[in-house]
Amino acid sequence: MSDATTTTEESPIAKAMNSVLMLGVPAFLLVMLGLFGVFFIAGMGDTPEEKEEAKAEIAAAQPAEEPAAPAPGGGGDAPAAAPAAAEQASADGGASIDPAVMELGKSTYATCAACHGPDGRGLQVGPAKMAPSFHGDDDQAGVLLAENVEKPILVVLKGIQKEGMDFMGIMAPLGASLSDEQLAAVLTYLRNSYGNSASAVTTEDVAKAREKFADVNAPAGVKRGEIDQIVAK
Repeated sequence: MSDATTTTEESPIAKAMNSVLMLGVPAFLLVMLGLFGVFFIAGMGDTPEEKEEAKAEIAAAQPAEEPAAPAPGGGGDAPAAAPAAAEQASADGGASIDPAVMELGKSTYATCAACHGPDGRGLQVGPAKMAPSFHGDDDQAGVLLAENVEKPILVVLKGIQKEGMDFMGIMAPLGASLSDEQLAAVLTYLRNSYGNSASAVTTEDVAKAREKFADVNAPAGVKRGEIDQIVAK
C-alpha cells in the first residue's frame, strides 16, 4: 500500500518544474506581446503618410521669404547684397595685412626671440631684462609702434647702443643680415601682434630708410635719445 502511494505522488522537483512552466510561459508571452506592440507603434510613425504630414508641418512653420525690392528707378531683379568683409582690417587706413607677410614676420622673429622672448615681453634675466618689451601696454614699445615707421626701421638697421643697465642685452645691427622683405615683415608682424595695432611696414619703406640712413656711422648702435634727431634729418 505504501509503495503505491509513493509512485503516485509527485516529487518536489517535478512540482517545481510545473510551477516554473505555469508562471514562466505566460510571462514570456506577455513580454513578447509587449515588444511586438512597441515595434508596431514605432513603425506606425514611419509610414509615408506620417512623413508627408511632418514635412508639411515643417514647411508651414518656416517664414516665407520676402521678395527682393526692385532697384530705385528701374525694373528687373535687385542686385545681390555684397557680403560682409571677412578679413580684419588693420590700423593702416583700413587695409588688410597679407597673411603671408605676417607668417614671414613670425618666422623672422625667431631670431629676435632669443632676447625679446617668445612672448614678446623681453627675456627676464634676474632683476633685469635682456631686451625691451614689444607689448603696446608697455612704454618700452614706443619706438616700435611709432607712427613714423623710419624709427623702428633705423633701430633694426643700425642697432641700439648699450647705455646703463636697463637691459642686459645689446640690440645688434641687422641691416646686413635681413632683406628689405624680411625687415618689413618682422616689423609689420610685431606692430600687429601682442595686442598691437599699427600701420604695416612695406619693403619700399625699408628701401628708402636704408638709403637715407646709409651714412649714419654707428658701429655700436644708435643712442635711444638720438633716434628722433637722426630720423628728422
